Amino acid sequence: MTFEIKKATRAGIKPLIVAYSESGCGKTMSALLLARGLAGPDGKIVVADSESRRASLYADVIPGGFETFDLCAPFSPARYVEAVDAIEASGAAVGIIDSGSHEWEGAAGVLDMAAEIEHRSGKTGLHCWRVPKFEHAKFLLRLLQTKIPFIVCLRAKYKSRQVKENGKTVIVKDEKTSPIQAEDFIFEATCHFEILQNHTILLTKCSHPALRDCFPVNAPITVANGAKLAAWCSGSAVETKPSDKPPAKQDHPMTAVWKRSGLQKQLDPAENEKALKAWLVEKSMVGEYFTLPSAKDVDGWVAIWAKVKELP
Repeated sequence: MTFEIKKATRAGIKPLIVAYSESGCGKTMSALLLARGLAGPDGKIVVADSESRRASLYADVIPGGFETFDLCAPFSPARYVEAVDAIEASGAAVGIIDSGSHEWEGAAGVLDMAAEIEHRSGKTGLHCWRVPKFEHAKFLLRLLQTKIPFIVCLRAKYKSRQVKENGKTVIVKDEKTSPIQAEDFIFEATCHFEILQNHTILLTKCSHPALRDCFPVNAPITVANGAKLAAWCSGSAVETKPSDKPPAKQDHPMTAVWKRSGLQKQLDPAENEKALKAWLVEKSMVGEYFTLPSAKDVDGWVAIWAKVKELP
């Protein structure tokens, strides 16, 4: 056996993108817009739809349109492998699976397979998971070896757990959602993001510094983001190069807010919190129970400054 050893280049990368959210946040729409940018104006997009033809709702709003097929039960890993094969064989430039959560928790999915083995054998334990997890691994490997970019949409939910408080057991809900899939599934993605209720995204994995520039900040995904991602995959995106110069000193995130409000510049938010709060209330930016971000909450201050810039 011989191996071809050559200079590494990013050109030709086929990314695996994972988008997850609760229902109604815009997974399908975001995936279609991102795919259109990735595929280009005339590129073929094919959607494997296990969500009762939800993707087809957007047939008249996605530039250039797309093609789709129903991915019905059984939602076994092998069935999902067939779907990936079908999308690739169709000549698609980009494939979408909406949703990949059924492969894990749907009828005949991985959880169902393990439960069936337990029922058949009458025994619990790891032996119930050997075959289901092996089949799941084959689906994930197939995704990682595709010849085209794939976007996988996953459902998400807030997980709950039991904790002890004052000697009593209480149920606590997580602050962030978790995708409904195997825990290792999204780890294999080139990047993944959560879509929030206002349709903006929270980038939760970024495997290359320049990838961050491909995704929006405090805004929904657009076709333009997909085009930037395509450029990055081709190797033509702007590279991030290390610098010998020490990083420039950054102002505190709230400095611009102080200047705009006409208040004295303060590095400690607590020193002038009341005055700043009064100014923001006057501008109808906050309510009665408004709490300023902490000094280290850069994202919180960036969000406030984004709103301040829009004020007259």
